[in-house]
Amino acid sequence: MEFIYSISEAFSDLKNVKIQKLSVTLGSVLAALWIIVAIWFWKDGLKVTNFLISFMPFKFLQNAGSQFIIMIVWIQLILATLGIVYSLFGKFLKNIFASISIVSMIALFWSFIFLTFHSEISGYIKNLLRIFPFQSIEEVVSNILLGFIFYSFYIASFYFSFVVFSTKVLEELKEEEYPEVETKKEFNIIKIVLINLRDFIIFLVGMIVLYPLMFVPFVNILIIVFLWAVLIKESLLQTVFMLFGKEEIDRKKIWAFCIISVVFNFIPVLNFYAPAFGILSIFHYVMEKKEDRLNLA
Repeated sequence: MEFIYSISEAFSDLKNVKIQKLSVTLGSVLAALWIIVAIWFWKDGLKVTNFLISFMPFKFLQNAGSQFIIMIVWIQLILATLGIVYSLFGKFLKNIFASISIVSMIALFWSFIFLTFHSEISGYIKNLLRIFPFQSIEEVVSNILLGFIFYSFYIASFYFSFVVFSTKVLEELKEEEYPEVETKKEFNIIKIVLINLRDFIIFLVGMIVLYPLMFVPFVNILIIVFLWAVLIKESLLQTVFMLFGKEEIDRKKIWAFCIISVVFNFIPVLNFYAPAFGILSIFHYVMEKKEDRLNLA
C-alpha cells in the first residue's frame, strides 16, 4: 500500500506551484544550455559515435536506423497531437492533472498504434533505408546516438539541479503533511555531488559496455531505462535520507520509483516533471515508513 500511496501522493504534489515552477524553469534553462553545448561540440561528438558504430555490421545499423526513426516519428506525432489538442481545448486543460492525463493518453495511443503495426512500419522504413548508401545510414545512426548521449547529460544535470533546489520545498511539504514525524537533517551538498559524479561514471561505463545492445529492438529501451535509473537512484534516495533521516526500506520499490520517473523522459512535456516525481515518490515512501514506525511505538 505504501508503494501505491507514495505514487499517488507524488502525483498530487505535482500540483504544488513551487514544484511546477521549479520543474519548468530548470527544465527549460538546462534544455537551452545543453542545446547550445550540443551544437558547439557536435562535430567532436560525432567522431566518438562514428568510432563506436564503426564496429557494427550493416544489418545492425540498418535495423537500428529504422528503430531510431520510428522513435523520432513517435515523438513528433505526440508533439503534433498535443499541439492540436491544446490549440482546440487549451482553456480546459489548465489543471496539471488534466494536462498529465491528456499527455499520457496521447502517448499511450501512439504507442499502441506503433506496437500494433511495428513490423509493417519497421519494414517500410528499412526498405527506404536500402535506397541510401552505407555511409548515409551510418551518419544517421551516429547522429541519433550522439543526440541520446547529450540528452542523457541533460537528464543527469536536471535531476542533480532539481535535488539541490528542491530541498526547501520538500521540507515545507514535510511540515504540511507529516508534522508529527521527527526528522534529522544532515544535508551535505558535497556528498550529493560525489554521488552524482560516481553514478555518472557508472552510467558512462555501462553505456560503453552495453552500447551494442542499443541496436536491438525493445532491448535498447530496457537498457536506456536501466542506465537512466542507475544514474538517478542513489542521489534521490540519499537526498531524502540526508534531509529527513535514514529508514529501513525495500530497495526494489526505490528502483520502481526511479524507473517510473525515467520513463517520463521519453514523453515530451512530461519529461519536465520526471525529477519531481522521482524525488517526491521516494520522499513519501520514506516518510510513510517513519509514520508507520511512529504509530507502532
